[in-house]
Amino acid sequence: MKKVILSAIYIFIVGSILFISCKSKNDSSAIGPTYKSEAPGGTGANPNMTNVTTTGSVATTSTQQNSSMTGVGTGASWLSYGCQIGQTCLLNVNSSTSTTISVCFSVPPANGTYQLVSSAAQLATGKAFMTVINPPSQDAGSIWYSSAGNVTVTVSGTSISAAFSNIACYKTPGSFYSVTVSGQVGCL
Repeated sequence: MKKVILSAIYIFIVGSILFISCKSKNDSSAIGPTYKSEAPGGTGANPNMTNVTTTGSVATTSTQQNSSMTGVGTGASWLSYGCQIGQTCLLNVNSSTSTTISVCFSVPPANGTYQLVSSAAQLATGKAFMTVINPPSQDAGSIWYSSAGNVTVTVSGTSISAAFSNIACYKTPGSFYSVTVSGQVGCL
């Protein structure tokens, strides 16, 4: 008998707790979306999800865009360095813009035309890889890589030059913006 009474009291207590916790609530004082003119303390955010408005701005620092460089390697501002025996990279630096352009080969270059590849890992006979560091009109210190095209190498005595025209370079393969370069790099 005691077990039946205790069980009934236990069921009554549990039922009361469930009944009280499931009681409907009055939501008239709940926070809801409204327009700033209707709520003096409002933030001005738009409660209309299908009619989006801008309530702030996002600062952008990237200057990335399409750009081109012509006359690379020509003029007093472009510096080249002396050729070394066994040299596999040709490098020119622009002293006024701090732009560096290099063309690398798998072996020291000889006279001929070389196909540009999109990574140094693809270098092989007849292939070259171009890198453009810190081009004007782009993010400071950014590095851009060749994707396709050709360079023509001329070796004359101890000097080597690699000429190219309209070579599109990208920050990453398939990226939207490109830096197009024309000119030459070399060493004397």
